[in-house]
Amino acid sequence: MKRFFLLLALLTIAVGINAQSLSVYVSDDSGSSTNIRNSPKGKVVHRIPQSTIAMLEVEEPRNGWWRICDNSYFSVADGYEGLSKLTGSRTGYWIHSSVIVVGTRNYGGEMLYLYQQPNTKSKKVYTIKEEMTLHPLEVRGGWVKCTTSDGKQVGWIQAEWLCGNALTNCC
Repeated sequence: MKRFFLLLALLTIAVGINAQSLSVYVSDDSGSSTNIRNSPKGKVVHRIPQSTIAMLEVEEPRNGWWRICDNSYFSVADGYEGLSKLTGSRTGYWIHSSVIVVGTRNYGGEMLYLYQQPNTKSKKVYTIKEEMTLHPLEVRGGWVKCTTSDGKQVGWIQAEWLCGNALTNCC
């Protein structure tokens, strides 16, 4: 029995080490509500209204899709401000990377860079001269792989330079 609990504790720690989440917010230019699905490319189980400011925690990116953590998101709309629970799926909730963004935190005019690899010694592939939003693609060890909104630049940026809050500047 002790071995079972020890194994369970080790597995829990291992999962916690590998699980990396990211705070993001919805930025959907489609002109309609944002779809939440029960799996990547799966059935639509929830729609976030276009008029809603939605901030959420995501993890486990898969081929352009992110799993929504805690089956909920923080929303601000029509006088409501609070946690909105997602329902209707037993397999989790997924959102596409094209409709979620993070903002850069170079508010003081700092030059930020997208790097070819998740380290500062790798090649700089793009210079960020002013605040902008990026679409996250992957998270690894304090780094986030992102693409620019126009899709022309892809690279890694340190997570500390990103803000997933649509209402503040994360300072």
